[in-house]
Amino acid sequence: MQLENELRGRKYKLLLLIGRPGSGKSKFLHNYSKEKGIPILDLDTILGKQIPEGKDSNYVYGFVRGFLETYKPEEILLDKKKILYQKDSQIDLLDFLKELSEKKTVITTWNGYIKGDKLVHVYEALGTEVEYDLAKIDCAYFELK
Repeated sequence: MQLENELRGRKYKLLLLIGRPGSGKSKFLHNYSKEKGIPILDLDTILGKQIPEGKDSNYVYGFVRGFLETYKPEEILLDKKKILYQKDSQIDLLDFLKELSEKKTVITTWNGYIKGDKLVHVYEALGTEVEYDLAKIDCAYFELK
């Protein structure tokens, strides 16, 4: 995959590796990480196991923004981000990833699938799904099956 071609002309430098569990998303990301020598960030470790009581999505956005100000690589590789799925977190995953990708390229796994003209994200722990209009996501994606 030629990453530069996938992201050319897009507002967001965001590439979603879409697939269900076991489809090879993490393996793909780990191979890319090894090839490029860029670490994979684990937001669950960076943010801790749980967002502190009383903290909202602005806390998470601010914390991650602060962390990334000192992060040197121009590409951010994200795999584990379950902390963002906590019940009542009020974080829209796609909006969060788009914001990160305004300054740096973000390549991340996306637990879900494409259904017609919709991009679906599956929150397994919560037993819910969120749908996005595929024509409006304005980022690159690659579906692994």
